[in-house]
Amino acid sequence: MRVVGFTGASGTGKSHRASWVARERGIQYIIDDGLFIKENQVIAGYSAKREKTRVGSIKRALFTDDGHVREVVRAIEQHKPEAILILGTSDGMVDKIAERLGLPEVSERIYIDEVADEF
Repeated sequence: MRVVGFTGASGTGKSHRASWVARERGIQYIIDDGLFIKENQVIAGYSAKREKTRVGSIKRALFTDDGHVREVVRAIEQHKPEAILILGTSDGMVDKIAERLGLPEVSERIYIDEVADEF
């Protein structure tokens, strides 16, 4: 499985551009803010945006809850994606998400400033 990181600061439009970035690279699956998404449809997970606190939101996005991890890992195993795009605010965040979900190391990194003008 190919794992691609898509990194940019909060509020820079990663989620908005993620579908385009994924499509351009032949990737059907995205991990964003605690969700496992296939072509704009949520398959599994819980949205970090629904957490009541900033700390809760960060923990959700980083998959710190074992039950949340199990649900998303099960869905990944069922769908058997060839590639996944993981969104994060830093390379470290993307790497931590990949590790928590038992995914291979990130093999490619894309930064929001590299694609913002292409959109």
